[in-house]
Amino acid sequence: MQSLGAMSLDRPQDRFVTASVADGRILHVEPDGLMYLGRASDVLVSADDGETWTELLRLPRSRAQGVAEPSRLIRRLLRHEARALAVLSDSQYVVSNREDVFYARAGDSEARHSNMHPAGLVPRLPMRVSVGPNDTVVWGEYFGNLERREVLIYASDDGGEHFEVAHVFPSGEVRHVHNVVYDEAVGHYWVMAGDYANEPGIGRLSRDFRDFEWVVKGSQIHRAVALIDLGDYFLYGTDTEVETNHIMRFEKRTGRVESVHEIEGSCLHGCRFGSVLAFSTTVEPSPVNQSQEASLWLSRDGDSWSRVFQAAKDSWSPRYFQYGSLVLPSGFSDREVILFSGQAVEGIDGKALAGRWEPGV
Repeated sequence: MQSLGAMSLDRPQDRFVTASVADGRILHVEPDGLMYLGRASDVLVSADDGETWTELLRLPRSRAQGVAEPSRLIRRLLRHEARALAVLSDSQYVVSNREDVFYARAGDSEARHSNMHPAGLVPRLPMRVSVGPNDTVVWGEYFGNLERREVLIYASDDGGEHFEVAHVFPSGEVRHVHNVVYDEAVGHYWVMAGDYANEPGIGRLSRDFRDFEWVVKGSQIHRAVALIDLGDYFLYGTDTEVETNHIMRFEKRTGRVESVHEIEGSCLHGCRFGSVLAFSTTVEPSPVNQSQEASLWLSRDGDSWSRVFQAAKDSWSPRYFQYGSLVLPSGFSDREVILFSGQAVEGIDGKALAGRWEPGV
């Protein structure tokens, strides 16, 4: 483990110490502290805070992908990497990349292609994959959708081997789906969609997928990707390049939203590590958001936030070689080891880091 030392913080009394733990992209954490990492077409797991990593799965790859894998820059150009992971019971997994969705059973060393053709459709692939009751795997289509065609949510009740259409958004209602998250306390899914005009929104999808309603819709403050569930409410960061971004509080019962803290860029990632809440930002420069640095924001109470880590966008074109971002995992951990990775940022591109935060008084 390579120590990176303490970073320069907004609040000098805070201390945030990080160490490099592996090459790759952070994918997921479990409550018991298990960490999952994507490295090109491989998925690795660590049970000791990133000290050691074991290969868990290999994804199918073409010959061209295999040739490209040694070059981090070519992998960035091709978006050739595992992007989302769902962990099911009995050591089953569902993972996606830019090409497909895959599943693996206990003991599998190589994942297999999920079957979505019974729906008679060629799906656009997910930004996030999540797990609901009884190991139901759920995700929504995420793609450019310039034509504003209909957008689908898919679900699987057999561990990702087969997916069926669970919900259809009519043409023009949303651009795409950012995330679908099951909330056990209220017994339904939260659906987060983007992007412009009346398209952004947060809605309720019933556990059986039969009923859907928008709770909030039609504003950039409703444009969410990742949420942190805190019981009666959840927090999310807005993901917009056309307005100032904020960490928002969403009251589940009323749908009331309010800004908690302004942040300097769009937010795609959020996670809870023990009592530490974390959101990160992406460098997506616009007349409103001009920062050239991706940041990591931490809090223990959800109200007071500290920026503890920043990394500047590297010199490669964001259009072709990805936007600069600090990537946080899906899931949540009961351990206060803050795990994140760098994407298209100076010094830590393609690196996973583990951090420990000691906030000042």
